[in-house]
Amino acid sequence: MAQYRVLDPKEAVIDTKEFDNASDAYDWFNNVEVPSDRLGYRMEVRHDDGEWHMFDQTDGTRSKN
Repeated sequence: MAQYRVLDPKEAVIDTKEFDNASDAYDWFNNVEVPSDRLGYRMEVRHDDGEWHMFDQTDGTRSKN
């Protein structure tokens, strides 16, 4: 399991939780922790090295405008 945390706009950790996969973690973030899509909140994941890194729920592609 990986550990995820949610930070508010002032960089304070508001919750931490473990998930088996990134999709469940994103659902938790989007539907439970920040359901109103308020700006400034972010989710981080703890890597094996013990460091926290920003979590990106994309497939790595960008739309071409």
